[in-house]
Amino acid sequence: MAGARMNDKTGRPIRVWALLGPHRGDNNQILALAEALELGFEEKPLNFNQLRRLQPALLGASFASLDSASRRLLEGEPPDLTISTGHRSVPAVLELKRRSGGRMHAVHLGYPRIAPRHFDLVVPTPEYPITDAPNVLRIPFALSPHSPPAVVSPAEQSKFDALPQPRRLFVVGGPTLYWQLPTDTMRAAVSRLLADSRNDGGSLLLVSSPRTPAPLIEALESELRPSTLPILIVPASGPPSYRSMLEAADMIFVTADSVAMVADSVMTRKPVGIVPIEKSALGRVATALNDTVRRGKRLFPRDLRFFWEALKEQGFGGTIAAPRASNPPDYSAMVAERVRQLLAQPAQPATGDRDNGQ
Repeated sequence: MAGARMNDKTGRPIRVWALLGPHRGDNNQILALAEALELGFEEKPLNFNQLRRLQPALLGASFASLDSASRRLLEGEPPDLTISTGHRSVPAVLELKRRSGGRMHAVHLGYPRIAPRHFDLVVPTPEYPITDAPNVLRIPFALSPHSPPAVVSPAEQSKFDALPQPRRLFVVGGPTLYWQLPTDTMRAAVSRLLADSRNDGGSLLLVSSPRTPAPLIEALESELRPSTLPILIVPASGPPSYRSMLEAADMIFVTADSVAMVADSVMTRKPVGIVPIEKSALGRVATALNDTVRRGKRLFPRDLRFFWEALKEQGFGGTIAAPRASNPPDYSAMVAERVRQLLAQPAQPATGDRDNGQ
């Protein structure tokens, strides 16, 4: 992607690689920071093999978990800066840093599942069990890109135009290791939004995530079909696009499982209602054990309770009964400024030890 250029001390343009993976929410965070830097960057979409399941500490600095095409994509001179997220990208970042002779800076968004000292900067959200350190910058929720207005086709625009305001958008995520979206709870949320639309006017839009279980989608659609209200149901892949639906909505309701989707919703600065979810069977056992043995500590690999508490403290989002608009700061710009300061300093030396410390 083109952008303003910044030179290093030798006058050579700074090279930035955005290491993209399989998850849209992760990639949106990487692109948000890459765009905010305004240095220009190259997108490097990476695909992984079965070794991705191993912890980064076991693989060390290596391209072994990448497929052959991705390995070729990373050959040649390493960049000045990598932006990555997700633990599966960590071995490749460490290998690039090794090949650079320690010259390369590495910024990781989220939880790398390895000690932060391997990176120049780690930017986690509150749910991740990372110990505070000088190179750890916690932010309340995931970075969200400043995307230009979504390109909407005439056919898609006509769909939005047919929906009276206020348009209530319900964004549905999916289960995580410790949390689930009970069908009855989600149906009750849809029923509440339908009732609000009947009583106060407007329409209802529903979009699912790639993580949304098919039976849950079917159950919500069956809740909506009998209604005579104006309704638009959109699959995760669109059309219309997820971004265009965020723009078209007047208020947004989002399930609490996805840090990225909550961030996208709050950053619209429109009224947002966060729909609560429930512990899974494993979640009930894990949280009870954790809160007995490690009271006040986060569950591994993440503890959404700490994310929700941070939202409450910051006043970001409301409830399905009382959606709330907020005016969050531009966290992408804040992190970008920290990264620019890093680029003016020597990179963090690559470490040879393999660990999964916090």
